[in-house]
Amino acid sequence: MKMFSRSEWKTIAGTGLTAVLVTVFLVYSRESARGVLTGLHNAAELLIPSLFPFMVLSSLMIRSGLSDSLGKCLAPVTKRLFRLPEEASAAVLLSFLGGFPVGARCVRLLYDSGRISRGQADRMMLFCVCSGPAFLITGIGTLLLHRTEAGVVLYLSQVVSGLVIGLLTARLSKGEEPEDAAGRLPSPPAESPAEAFMNACQDGADSVLSLTAMVAVFSLLLSVGEALKLSECLKTLLLFLGAEEALARQGLPLLLEVTAACRSIGTEGGALWMLALASGFGGLCVHFQIFFLLGPLGGHKARFFLFRGMNAFLSAAIVYTVSLFSGRTEAAFSVMGGGQAEVTSTTLAGAGALLLMSLLFVVSLRRKNQ
Repeated sequence: MKMFSRSEWKTIAGTGLTAVLVTVFLVYSRESARGVLTGLHNAAELLIPSLFPFMVLSSLMIRSGLSDSLGKCLAPVTKRLFRLPEEASAAVLLSFLGGFPVGARCVRLLYDSGRISRGQADRMMLFCVCSGPAFLITGIGTLLLHRTEAGVVLYLSQVVSGLVIGLLTARLSKGEEPEDAAGRLPSPPAESPAEAFMNACQDGADSVLSLTAMVAVFSLLLSVGEALKLSECLKTLLLFLGAEEALARQGLPLLLEVTAACRSIGTEGGALWMLALASGFGGLCVHFQIFFLLGPLGGHKARFFLFRGMNAFLSAAIVYTVSLFSGRTEAAFSVMGGGQAEVTSTTLAGAGALLLMSLLFVVSLRRKNQ
């Protein structure tokens, strides 16, 4: 009996999966169409208005050479805190200001232009990935929740979580050989203002277009998954693992697409820490966008998802803690104006335990490699 090779098995599996998806989309054509329309609506209402300016700005700063000038001002902070060259300073700043795709775009541009090495790019993608102020403050806080202060709290939790993870990865990299500019390509000359502006607009349009397409696709998968009762199955599993019912209901959106998850949490009056959890993780839709923008700089996928989970639970724990010590909990932390954001000791304990286990796991891997 002839045995199939590995490539042949991949071809067979891919063909079978394609046939299954085509059949499912045809059977659930109405749900598929509704999912695509919902994804396009979410992108047009929340993502494009909030992210497009920052996508253009980040590309413009790097292409015009402004990022190099800014990097010199922030170089001492970047070198001491994150053990990165001064060329990476602007990318770190823009990743916190622009949000998920902007950080990946900046890292790829810096690597392609020879300003950072492969190892530095891999490490940056562990903490230069967060929801930016445009999405959290404008999109979620102002447009969705009608409470700008709630968006500010969500954004600050992302910043603190990213800084903590950046410091952690810098400490874990101390045993590595220092990477200098000796092996890098020389940095290309800065483009003229007109050329940089036009290319930046093109970069922003391309990035937003791909982002919108990904949101539509994952919204389609989410709609079909709900029709197939996958959301109920995931809810049952999360309840079995001890999750709260309000969180378990959002299991599938949390896993797949952050915009749909945040809209669902906001509409159903979920707790603010749940929005922090959703935006901190980002969902597979955002992760696929990041891998697309990074191209060959995919890095270690398992480590990337580990740190995404750490970022999500740390952000949720920060929002939970702030809500406990805030004197305006009911006013500032109720979602969509419907009731106070609920917090429980079980949620905080679970988040802290998972975060601690993740940190210990990373440290153990580091020691094992040494």
